[in-house]
Amino acid sequence: MGREITLTFVKNGCRKLLLVDISVKGLEKTAELVKDLNPQAKTKLQVTDVSSSQDVQNMVAACVETFGRIDFACNNAGLGLGGVKTAEMTSDFFDKLCNVNEKGVYLCEKYEISQMIKQTPLVEAGDNRHVRGSIVNTASLCGTAALPELSAYNASKHAVVVMSRVDARQYAPQLIRVNTVSPGFVMTPMMTSAGLSEEYLSSIKAQSPMGRLTEAVEVAEAVVWLSSGRASGLTGINMQVDAGASLFHVV
Repeated sequence: MGREITLTFVKNGCRKLLLVDISVKGLEKTAELVKDLNPQAKTKLQVTDVSSSQDVQNMVAACVETFGRIDFACNNAGLGLGGVKTAEMTSDFFDKLCNVNEKGVYLCEKYEISQMIKQTPLVEAGDNRHVRGSIVNTASLCGTAALPELSAYNASKHAVVVMSRVDARQYAPQLIRVNTVSPGFVMTPMMTSAGLSEEYLSSIKAQSPMGRLTEAVEVAEAVVWLSSGRASGLTGINMQVDAGASLFHVV
């Protein structure tokens, strides 16, 4: 999904991008696709473990050194690891998942916001909608639901939604917007590696009023829109991009 978000930014005119992943091969492939879309686009590749404070500091520093500032940040890294009941879950399983899904978002926000606060607000002539930066965090349908056998994943994504809302309120006076997108079930590598059965996938589709899974491009378009000036009055919202699946999972 991160690749789709990147390409959607490029399609909407973004020409300076810091690409971040834990896999250098994934980064190189995404960079190739960016060049195919726009040969003038400039990319900087940064291998990063978002659960590492030093890695995230290096990530932000690399962006500022290369491009001078951070206008948009999309924190999308996540782990699924499959379904495990709480009583059968190991501490290592819980820690591994939450270190990426929850701590990773905290670290990214911490250093992104610290940089954005230093920046001169962007504003066009005659426009009073000043902004120093926009952050969009990827949560999940599980960030507002209680899905069986996913207690750790649900907990980590609830944390992302709440942290984003708190930081949206905290940093609005500094002209920084913070929002979340909550995808439904999207056939990403994380989903396919979870080992979900065809029967289970059919049951998920049946719970969507649209009768289908969410497309990665639909999530990407929401992220780009929330990042843009077209959403200048929005902060602290959780945009559910899930083909209506959240209507069946309200807690």
